[in-house]
Amino acid sequence: MVRVEVEHRGLLNEEKFKKLNTFLKKNGKFLGEKDRFSVIYFLNGEQENFDLDQSCLNDLRVRITNKKAKLVLKHGEWSGKDARKEFSFPIETKKFGEMIEFLDALGFYYGALQATKTFLYKYKGAEIALVKVPGWGYYFEVEVLTGFNLVDNANEKIVNLCEEFGVKVINNEEFLKLCESLNMRPGFKFNFRKEKFSDIKKRFVDYF
Repeated sequence: MVRVEVEHRGLLNEEKFKKLNTFLKKNGKFLGEKDRFSVIYFLNGEQENFDLDQSCLNDLRVRITNKKAKLVLKHGEWSGKDARKEFSFPIETKKFGEMIEFLDALGFYYGALQATKTFLYKYKGAEIALVKVPGWGYYFEVEVLTGFNLVDNANEKIVNLCEEFGVKVINNEEFLKLCESLNMRPGFKFNFRKEKFSDIKKRFVDYF
C-alpha cells in the first residue's frame, strides 16, 4: 500500500545540529546512520541556471544508502513542507550504473548529485533526520508516514515537534534557495549525454 510521506524541513547550524543529536540520542530511539549518495534528475531538461519547475509533481532519483541501492519516485506538490506519495524499488548495487543507462534511454540524463551523512531517530511517532552535507552545511527533516485522510494530523504533530526542538521550518521561497545552494554547487551537476557515470562514480566510490 502506498502511503503519504508528510515531511517538513529546515536549516541547522553546527551548534544546533550537535545539540539535537545529543537530545535525541538521550530521549529518542537511535535508528542508525545513513551514508547516502543520490543521483537526482531534473525532469524539465537541462538548466544552465537554477529554475525548478514546481508544477512538475515527480521527483525521480537513484540512490545508494549504506551500500543498498534503490530507484525512488516521489509524487505530489513539494516545498519546505509537503505530503507526497513515495514509490521505492530496490535494485542490485552492481546494477546502479545500468539503471542510470536505463533512465538515460528513457530521456532522463540531467540533474544534480548529492552526498550526505544522516543521523536518524524515532521520536514521538515521527522520524527525525539530522543531515550533514560535507562542505556545505546542515539541515533537518521531520517525517510522518500516514494515510490520505490523516495528513492534517501529521502536519500538526510535526509543527509541535519543531516547536519543541526550537527549529524553524523553511517556507517555499527558502526551500528553493536551499535546493539551489545544494544543486548548483560546482562539480555536483551532471549531464550523462556529456559524461559517463563511471567517471562520476570514482569521486563517490566510498558509497559503493
